[in-house]
Amino acid sequence: MPDMGLRTAFSRTLVLAVFAVLVGGVGALLWAYVAVLPAWTVFPDGHAELAPTGRAQVFSATFWYCMIALVGGLGIGVAAWIRLRSLGWPVAVLTTALALVAGLTTWWLGEVFGPGPFPERLAAAQAGDLVPVALRLQAPSALAIWVFAAVAVPLFMASLGPEWAKPSANAAPQPAAGDGVGGDLLDEDAGRQRVGIDG
Repeated sequence: MPDMGLRTAFSRTLVLAVFAVLVGGVGALLWAYVAVLPAWTVFPDGHAELAPTGRAQVFSATFWYCMIALVGGLGIGVAAWIRLRSLGWPVAVLTTALALVAGLTTWWLGEVFGPGPFPERLAAAQAGDLVPVALRLQAPSALAIWVFAAVAVPLFMASLGPEWAKPSANAAPQPAAGDGVGGDLLDEDAGRQRVGIDG
């Protein structure tokens, strides 16, 4: 495969950056939809308590973010490998940057699409209301899953086989029929057969 020009590499990287933002946006919508947020119950005396079942749901947002990061990261890695594989080793660096863009987009937009700030909603709640907590990523290190999943694709694909090989210009031509030692032997046998027929 011929080397990619700088202008082509830049344009493809820009398209992939837009793709990463779109992946992050879809991931944010999905994160806000599937995450199970624990809710506080407001009592008549004004205090609020977290239900026992809600304690097990505290890490739901982080768990689903990690699942989305795994799938989204693999998708970005595949796209980056298809479009930028002729760049060589820089494709891993660009894939890392694209994965971070998608991960940060999901994180930021997910919190925007979530229920909103918890203190304001709790202050406005009435007795008996269930007030879910805000959608937050409890473990920022989950961003690393985006990077690991995305970079794993070009690293794995690069290890499957040799580089794109060009046909050698110095390859020796194949001998035609009748050339070389084999051709001489065939000519000699044909001559003997003709002598036998004439005799």
